[in-house]
Amino acid sequence: MKYLLFAVLIAMQLIHGAAANTEKTLTYVVPHWPPWTDTQTYPYQGIDVEIITALADKAGFKLNMLQCAWKRCLRLLEQGKADIATNVLKKADREVYLHYLTPAYRTNLNYVIYTHKGDMRAITTKQQLYPLQITIERGAHFPDEFSQDKNIQTRPVSQTLFAIKQLINQRANAVIGEEYQLDYLVSRLDTNRVLEKQPLLFSEPINAYIVLSKKSHHAEAVAQLSNTIAQMMDSGQIESMKRDYLRPNE
Repeated sequence: MKYLLFAVLIAMQLIHGAAANTEKTLTYVVPHWPPWTDTQTYPYQGIDVEIITALADKAGFKLNMLQCAWKRCLRLLEQGKADIATNVLKKADREVYLHYLTPAYRTNLNYVIYTHKGDMRAITTKQQLYPLQITIERGAHFPDEFSQDKNIQTRPVSQTLFAIKQLINQRANAVIGEEYQLDYLVSRLDTNRVLEKQPLLFSEPINAYIVLSKKSHHAEAVAQLSNTIAQMMDSGQIESMKRDYLRPNE
């Protein structure tokens, strides 16, 4: 009987220990959105992966990363089968099942222009774009200031990746795209550093958030996680992590 009681107690301790570990684990859904999240190799990489890893560590959580297509990621959050996600825009239907952790950690979408070094003087005004053909990704979104200007000539290609390669080979005048994506692609593809980023910038406001499922076992941690994000923003840590990730490989 003593041995049976001892075995039961040991089993209970093991179960309690396993439950305790589970209680401090956040399941993070990871779509393939480089440079924010890159799931091509494991362990996953990306700006958001580094930010969420630092956030979890500061708040005392472990992370379980789950790769998924974005629609499935949202469904897992809605069902409570996943806990946390990054880079989420506010929409009424999502607010039903998501806690938006504040503050937003992305507040602007910037669009920048790259050219081949020495091809032209610095582009500081929109009017300087008028004589050029600007290569864009077909179907991509751009701020109205750029997309609605009839004087700007655009040349669509299927992917921004191809546009950068064409610019490197001097088969394009200039390329425009979202700043983080363009900086990321140039840092990886432009190994001879023949491209330069122009001073001209197009910008529009955006609020992208880290979110927590309302069905998460850690839903009570909303205030703690929000406070940690605020501290990381105020200290400049998040901005620094974004920039450090995009530095060209040496």
